[in-house]
Amino acid sequence: MTVPDVPGAMVNNQFFEEFTDKVRVKPIPWEGYSRAGLISGDELRELKEYQHLAHSSTSGGRDLAEYMGLLVRLTEKLSSIDALQYLLVQIDDLLGDSCGGEQLQRCMFRCLEKKDDYLGLKACKILVGSIAGCSAQAEAEQREFPFARLFGYLERCMRSELTSVVDVAVQVMQSALRSRHARMVLFGEDCAPCLTQLVGVLRRTQQPLTGAAGSAGSRTRGVVAVPQTQYEVVFCLWLLSFERPIAAALDRRLDVIALTAEIARSAVKEKVVRIVVALWANLLRLAAPANVPAMLVGRVPACLATLGAGRSFKDEDLRADLKQLSEDLAEHTGVMTTWDEYLNELASGKLAWSPAHRSEQFWKLHIRRMDENDHRVVRQLADLLTEPTASETALAVACHDLSQYVRFNPDGKRLLARIGAKARVMALMTTSKCPDVRYEALLCVQQIMLNAWRN
Repeated sequence: MTVPDVPGAMVNNQFFEEFTDKVRVKPIPWEGYSRAGLISGDELRELKEYQHLAHSSTSGGRDLAEYMGLLVRLTEKLSSIDALQYLLVQIDDLLGDSCGGEQLQRCMFRCLEKKDDYLGLKACKILVGSIAGCSAQAEAEQREFPFARLFGYLERCMRSELTSVVDVAVQVMQSALRSRHARMVLFGEDCAPCLTQLVGVLRRTQQPLTGAAGSAGSRTRGVVAVPQTQYEVVFCLWLLSFERPIAAALDRRLDVIALTAEIARSAVKEKVVRIVVALWANLLRLAAPANVPAMLVGRVPACLATLGAGRSFKDEDLRADLKQLSEDLAEHTGVMTTWDEYLNELASGKLAWSPAHRSEQFWKLHIRRMDENDHRVVRQLADLLTEPTASETALAVACHDLSQYVRFNPDGKRLLARIGAKARVMALMTTSKCPDVRYEALLCVQQIMLNAWRN
């Protein structure tokens, strides 16, 4: 699938823009740098010529562009934060749609090492813009570009307590992900912390600033609880979802379907709902087998029905998209039985206390089906017990389901012992910190022992 046009490197943040305006007029001691030998007399003269042209209403863009090399050289020579901020503002103004080159990239990555948020984010914006401008050799340039290093810096920014820093970092990420190579790099193992942090920003928009106790330790860091941030982060996820391998694994790794469903239900801005629906459409179109189970567990069909019937959206395209996605999802789920729903829930790894688990009739009817395909369902339940990302609820439900399997299948205890499930359940009795998990594990072990005594 082709990704729609995304701005090369556009940042819209009031604090960032106001700070840029201050940098433009801040006095820099260029003559002092020249006397100290940090820049040459010729460079000082050229810089003053550039500043004169930049402030002249009759200057042409071509004339100013000729000074790009000078600004990059000065960035490489100087270390003063004020001077570097000024130079980067000028470079950003001149860069436009042109390709930056190796020297520019080297200077910008050097700026990332400085302990100044504005300087680093401005350098990131320029780096992304320089790659976006390399249209003639886009593919080759992007493959050579060290996106992992850029994403490593953005990850640190997204952990900031300053909301403006988090906001700009997400916007730069949004522009970087127009590159297919960038999308694949971000989803790779080396950049996993950055992707996790990106989704973490989205989760924090759904949380209060402080915990129940209001302690400093429970304070949420880097919260930007506004619809714009939700839109920007989901936009990044939407761009990632254009790659089929990513679409198939995105929810399994980051649980984004349930999260975005929660956001869509409470969203007050149409554009937030629009981008969430666009993400779901990609996930369903490119990787339905991997994502339909999670959509059912996350109650996406009910969410779509509520949005379609209960909200008066002005955007006609959004109303049409909601209807189309509901129909597409119904095609995958319209003939599902209770057993099919159970299998989808298990496949998602997000077990919950749905009615089937508590129904004795359900287990009596389907207990033999758990032994089909070399006991695939039982093995899935056993694997879930050691899944690092499994929730406490999922662990408790898995223990409960295994106890029901043993209860209604006389040979069930032998299989649980053979595949290691019995040992895992017994371990949860003592290692889990959740009372519900320990309780269900205890009941499962009791059922195993009772079944053994009866036999």
